[in-house]
Amino acid sequence: MQTQPVLRVRDLTTCFDGDETTVLAVDRLSFDLMPGETLGLVGESGCGKSVTSLSIMRLLRAPGRVAGGSIEFDGQDLLALPEKAMRAIRGNQISMIFQEPMTSLNPVFTVGKQISESLMLHQGLSRREAMAQAESLLELVQISDPARRVREYPYQLSGGMRQRAMIAMALACQPKVLIADEPTTALDVTIQAQILHLLREIQQRLGTSIVLITHDLGVVAQMCQRVIVMYAGRKVEEGSVDDILDRAQHPYTQALIRSLPDFAEGQDHTARLAELPGIVPVMTPESRGCAFAARCPEAQPRCTEQAPPAADAGNRHRVWCWARAAEPAPAALTA
Repeated sequence: MQTQPVLRVRDLTTCFDGDETTVLAVDRLSFDLMPGETLGLVGESGCGKSVTSLSIMRLLRAPGRVAGGSIEFDGQDLLALPEKAMRAIRGNQISMIFQEPMTSLNPVFTVGKQISESLMLHQGLSRREAMAQAESLLELVQISDPARRVREYPYQLSGGMRQRAMIAMALACQPKVLIADEPTTALDVTIQAQILHLLREIQQRLGTSIVLITHDLGVVAQMCQRVIVMYAGRKVEEGSVDDILDRAQHPYTQALIRSLPDFAEGQDHTARLAELPGIVPVMTPESRGCAFAARCPEAQPRCTEQAPPAADAGNRHRVWCWARAAEPAPAALTA
């Protein structure tokens, strides 16, 4: 059994350059993705989840740029590869399901043509062979009458069918790594459940490793083995899905979980949902301390001055928080 990570990200830093300042969208993010694993990247909008995925795929547009770190896949640092070599990997060995399939699919080409492009490019298939394979892929993702749908345009498909077509496109070359960026956004709960079931089924069949980007903790509970919680571009907690959902340690993760409505019998369903005052700060290279300090109910004086170290909560469960750190505060900060 392979025990080496299929994808290894180390100290990834991605920024956006403005006229007067540089904004850190991802700040020294590190993680491993194991074979056959589903890893969740969780956090509210603007925390750096999607920028992380675009950094891995090397699809960032100016003024965005990767400022540091490494992304290792199959023994190669993706950030050091020439663009031609990266094109041989992108859409082939590492693929991505983008948000909003209606805007991600090209409206002037048929679904079959869009799926077949990667098959012709990466697999060397003829157009006829690629279209036949595209039809098989639509059948794999459980689109009815694939022989007809392969000749249709995106506007002729429902939202759920467009998302299935995006999944078929991403899986066309049987990638080792699939990055799913909010794959159930804007879908109703019934279609959402079908899409998640489909992803699990295909993962079991193909052995694909998945990076699942979402803000929905319900989706995380259904899909993920491990979870990384992000805030303002930084990793604040990492652990198994059970540790994160049942034994969360970071005040931000705890606040996320408290904000979920509880529909259990006997609960007060008229009670006001928990909220977190304040806004996410804009992080720059000059930012100091913990990004969550201004909103944290457990903030200490040093939280605004020093970035917290990783604290071990057991069983590969780690949290970046001074309130959980084993070492005492320096005398100058406690005096």
